[in-house]
Amino acid sequence: MTQESTRKAKPQAEKPKGTVGRTLSWIFGLAGALLVAIVISVVIELVGIAVRWWPGNHAATLLITERSYIEAIDRFPLMALSPTMVASAAQSRFDQATATMRRSATHAGSGDWFAVYLLGAINITKLVLLRLVVCLFSLPGYLIVAIAALIDGIVQRDIRKFTGGHESSYVFHKAKRWVVPAIVGTVSLYLMMPWSLYPALVFAPSMALFGFMLYVAASRFKKFL
Repeated sequence: MTQESTRKAKPQAEKPKGTVGRTLSWIFGLAGALLVAIVISVVIELVGIAVRWWPGNHAATLLITERSYIEAIDRFPLMALSPTMVASAAQSRFDQATATMRRSATHAGSGDWFAVYLLGAINITKLVLLRLVVCLFSLPGYLIVAIAALIDGIVQRDIRKFTGGHESSYVFHKAKRWVVPAIVGTVSLYLMMPWSLYPALVFAPSMALFGFMLYVAASRFKKFL
């Protein structure tokens, strides 16, 4: 009786998720993270308007500036699908979805504070989606940096292996922890920034940190598998 109750009390091991389950988890996780970024950005924008940190058209001004950044990037296309095409398509879809709210806020006039807050929330949401396009088109840059860092790191690992260098799992694990946050942290901060900053100034340091940590992790990997 005791053995049966002990076996029942043991927690059952969770079954590993399949490819479809992992894909759905990633999709819902990314969608949830984007929703959180939009909510935080809207709250920051509305609080800034309420305490007079910036005027009511602050988000609209940011939209114009960020759009000019995308058009400047689009002058040097690397693929058939350009950032301007994707941004224009996303902007038109969003404008269609929020057309009724925008018309109501516009007809209310600039003296209506609710209309100012509503327009601010709509524009800052569009700004986050516009910045998301920039983030998507920055991913090939991370891929190029990752390839270069991995190749250089593996070469350094082989040199360390054949020259009898010391092995440090501590450095490997510490560097590995910073690989993903270098991308996720940068994207999160970029989406929620209440001011405009040229994308290269945001992603270039992040790519450098990402590449360096990936290089250190690859070069400090086990000498013998």
